[in-house]
Amino acid sequence: MSTRPRGENEAEIRSRCASAFLGRGVSVCRVLGRYKLFVDGVDYGLGPHLLLDGYWEMWTTETIARLVKPGMTVADVGANLGYFTLLMADLVGAEGRVHAFEPNPPIAALLTRSVELNGLGERVTVHRNALGAVDGAVATLVTPHGEPKNAHIVEGAATGPGRITVAVRRLDRMGLGEIDFVKIDADTAEQAIWRGMDGLLAGDRPLTVILEFAPARYEDPAGFLALILSQGFSMSLIDLEAGARPVSLEQVLAGPPAMDRMLLLCR
Repeated sequence: MSTRPRGENEAEIRSRCASAFLGRGVSVCRVLGRYKLFVDGVDYGLGPHLLLDGYWEMWTTETIARLVKPGMTVADVGANLGYFTLLMADLVGAEGRVHAFEPNPPIAALLTRSVELNGLGERVTVHRNALGAVDGAVATLVTPHGEPKNAHIVEGAATGPGRITVAVRRLDRMGLGEIDFVKIDADTAEQAIWRGMDGLLAGDRPLTVILEFAPARYEDPAGFLALILSQGFSMSLIDLEAGARPVSLEQVLAGPPAMDRMLLLCR
């Protein structure tokens, strides 16, 4: 991605944006000026941005573009339609691998189609299970109408509209080998996913993680952050304007508890 100012990048991407309705509730659009992405026609939260602008959360996009390198193995946890999956698959190159995790069946199907359409199938594997702390468990995935990007795991049986039962795996039991970069955006399941990474976190091997964090999601948010720091990670906040900047535990916890923060964790 160009190192020009963000506004210039956004304007260039927007100028290359195009979209077409394919029927049966599916559209296709050009994102980041180069990738073709299938979009769910009833996705009112993310779809309009992709269809009309061609990008999403540019502050996170720029951070990923800076950090993901050729040959890396990457996990995209909560891949959704695959906007970040496609970007990371391009960045890792032919020698790299991307493992995209998306448990919502219709969204995972669109993600798979986008990967194939862009000729990236040899370097991307789409996993249709959720991730968590207990390997082999099952969970209920709730998908709000019109907002598949806000799908989340809850306790209880999968009864009622927008609820399905999904299989859960631990990331460290997936047999994926050494992972270099992880993006976690799982709307309430982040702490369970982190617990399911123990085998990958053991020791001091270099690892970079982008983690969506909102204090209200966790019983002990300070304890969750303290655990991360105790495992040798530095912590930065991916600021909407300034990009990644170092931040303390106390600063992360300040502010509205339900507000999402994108954290950059490095060791």
